[in-house]
Amino acid sequence: MTNLLKESVMSGVKWIALTKIIIQVLRWGATFWVIRQLNPSDYGVMAIAEIVINLLTALNFLCIGNIIIRHKCISKAVMDTLFSFCMLLGILLFAIQFLSAPYFASFYNTPEAQSVLQLLAVAYLLESFNVKPFALMAKRLEFKRLAKIDLVAGIFTPITTIAAALSGLGYWSLAIGYLVHTLVRFIMANYICRTSFKMKWHYRKTAKLMKFGIQNAISSAIAQLGNSLDFIIGGVLFTTSAIGIYQVGLQIAFIPLRKISPELRRLSFPAFCKINHDLKLVTAYYKKTIRLFSFVIFPVFWGLSYLSEDIIITILTDKWLESAIIIKIICWALPLKLLNEMSVTVLNALGRADLLIKNSIVSAVTLLLFIITFQYMGIQGLAFAWVGSIVLTYFILLIDMKKILSLSVKSIFVLHSPAILSSAVMYISLSVLNNTIQLTGISSLLVNIVMGATVYSLFVIVFNRSIVIELKSLLKK
Repeated sequence: MTNLLKESVMSGVKWIALTKIIIQVLRWGATFWVIRQLNPSDYGVMAIAEIVINLLTALNFLCIGNIIIRHKCISKAVMDTLFSFCMLLGILLFAIQFLSAPYFASFYNTPEAQSVLQLLAVAYLLESFNVKPFALMAKRLEFKRLAKIDLVAGIFTPITTIAAALSGLGYWSLAIGYLVHTLVRFIMANYICRTSFKMKWHYRKTAKLMKFGIQNAISSAIAQLGNSLDFIIGGVLFTTSAIGIYQVGLQIAFIPLRKISPELRRLSFPAFCKINHDLKLVTAYYKKTIRLFSFVIFPVFWGLSYLSEDIIITILTDKWLESAIIIKIICWALPLKLLNEMSVTVLNALGRADLLIKNSIVSAVTLLLFIITFQYMGIQGLAFAWVGSIVLTYFILLIDMKKILSLSVKSIFVLHSPAILSSAVMYISLSVLNNTIQLTGISSLLVNIVMGATVYSLFVIVFNRSIVIELKSLLKK
């Protein structure tokens, strides 16, 4: 069972990694190109609209997909009932967003957001048909199929967004790209994994399963509310252009996390669900996962922090220079946010949805308190608020992990420390290089990337040989 699980997960890692490399080359190129074409106010409009979108999508159809993945045997009658819930929720979310759009746009004094919200409300109707096929493919560990869907969506979305931007549609190009992404996923998922859709109601048989989903949904909603506090409050305190600058900085800083995190959950949640009966095995895989991911995410985020100004000036032009400080500040803490999400996935697989809710509340409350504390600093204060909240939330989560997996907080930090030390050496080396040699433009960016990757790799090879051997072993398998 364990060897089969390893093979399935590693096969999934390879397929998803290959797909993501292709997608990210296209998407990053498209994202940077579109940012160059649009203005801060365009991104500000979309940022305001996304407040509502993020809060409603956080409900995630009561996490019915997680219910299907986690429970081994689900009868056809219960499966049809779960689909019925998805349909009702899709209609309800469509109605809420469509009808509330005028009032929301008026509150934030951004009339353009009304039409954007009303158009994108259609996405909920499409997503209600996606829950079942995506959950079934994840449950069967059919990562190759999931990767194909991501690949097609990853090709059509940037092409459509660029075409819309070239047509001079401004903020509408972002909205159209979002809707096309949802539409392609809908078509591909229901073509590749054809399932029957029948609306039936078997409340008693479904009630116990829905409790887990509702707890997940509450946790997700609270987490997303917390994650949106910077825009909810910032949208009132600052201008649309300022929020647009903050949005672009945040978007670039979060690129690695938003690309890695969903795939990490997609792989790890069904895998940990299959071994959740063996706590020792869960602990062993958890330790290995966070150790390996630490060696990837710390240099990526800290490198992005160091290169933020070069990236903005070289790729996005000087009009977005204010976004660089947002990237520089927040990237210091983002590795801990990704590790936090990994830990939350393990707790969810173990059925501890109550701890997920607690973690979400802690994250939301701490972010709110830090936003109030740092609001005098303008949009930079929003970035500092994120750093404070991420660090404090992660420390508190480690205490819960200690109780569940019998791991000391110290032992978890020992797993992170080699990656942190190697990344610090990389950062210092880049600082010394740039104080010695004055470079500008694309040459500065390329030299720093090559130098950073070389120093980090050499330091890891010399002082952490075991991690190199472990990574090679996993890739061979």
